[in-house]
Amino acid sequence: MLRLVRWFFAVLGGVVIGAGLVLHGQVAMARYMRNEVERTFFLWRAIGEATFAFQGEETRMALAMAEVPEKALKESDRAGWVLVIAGSLIALTAPLLRRGAPPPSAPPKKKRGA
Repeated sequence: MLRLVRWFFAVLGGVVIGAGLVLHGQVAMARYMRNEVERTFFLWRAIGEATFAFQGEETRMALAMAEVPEKALKESDRAGWVLVIAGSLIALTAPLLRRGAPPPSAPPKKKRGA
């Protein structure tokens, strides 16, 4: 039973760490898209916003990400760090779980000829 609990803690920790890293990746992508939109010539940006429905998937996503407030990105980044730290603690807890009481010792063997 204890092996199952250890395995569960290790897997749960890995899942939480993975979720934190995915969130970090999404925040990095949002910041990259925001920078690309800000570096674009203002006239092209205005045309892209005016014809939003006719733009390709990447352009629409970049324009939408440019509208996300910086405060939301900071909070998401902070949440990602919390997930990574919490997941690390959970995953490191798995090998530290006690094995339980030691098995009872066998009675001493009798010596021959004694």
